[in-house]
Amino acid sequence: MNTQQQEAVKTEKMAYPSIKQSWGIIGILLLVMIGYGIPAGLIQPVLGDSLKGPMSFINYALPFAILIFIVLGYKKKNPKNENAFAFNPFPMVLLPVVVIVTLCMLVINVEITSWVPAPEWLMELFKDLMQDNLWGFISVAIAAPILEELLVRGIVLDGLLKNYSPWKAIVWSAVFFGIMHFNPWQFVSAFSIGIVIGYLYWKTKSLLLCMIIHAVNNGTAFFLSKSNPDAITWKEMLGLGTVERIGLFFLAILIVWLAYRYFENYFKKNEEPIEELRYNK
Repeated sequence: MNTQQQEAVKTEKMAYPSIKQSWGIIGILLLVMIGYGIPAGLIQPVLGDSLKGPMSFINYALPFAILIFIVLGYKKKNPKNENAFAFNPFPMVLLPVVVIVTLCMLVINVEITSWVPAPEWLMELFKDLMQDNLWGFISVAIAAPILEELLVRGIVLDGLLKNYSPWKAIVWSAVFFGIMHFNPWQFVSAFSIGIVIGYLYWKTKSLLLCMIIHAVNNGTAFFLSKSNPDAITWKEMLGLGTVERIGLFFLAILIVWLAYRYFENYFKKNEEPIEELRYNK
């Protein structure tokens, strides 16, 4: 049996997707976006500005919906995959800590991304997506958390956790989450929050919790951008000096670490009741 045949046999024994198949999902996303973007770009001028809000939402949501439909078909065909999506209940006692961690991650990511500011064209693209209207809010704070979590945690991470050690699966899913944004300025923030979401998905197997984290992150970022459209750093948003920014940055890191220890202790003490919600150990 040659190497290619051995690789095919190995892949057949794994749940969907493997790391290699996850790269394929990124490729499919690109093809779907290109295939949808060309006709959408031709139609947009005909529709005019009156439908700019709804079309901005559709242009974001429809390619992701198409991708999820395609990838879900592959997942269902693999007998090693379980139900389509895991919407298990999560311990409500964790929710306040989860919200605090999410806000701290936003503090950290805003500071990190301010070190190498994004180019003007990219900032204009963000502003176009985060329109100052209901459609902008729906796209960023509702559609993105639902669609991206269904794909990245519900399909990609769910499969990776069945094939690899938990932290390998979590890190790779965060890498794919960052790459999915298709620009280096968003990669770091998407990767870091992806680690947090992936860890909690592993521990709870609750897509609902993942969507809440994503919605809190995106919703807060949306309102911050609207309260001061031209600000991209904490200095510009809140008037903080260098020392204050450094202090806030390290305080946020400390809180995230303490929250991680809290989560570890909580899940260790409550291991039996949530055993069925966990994958590999």
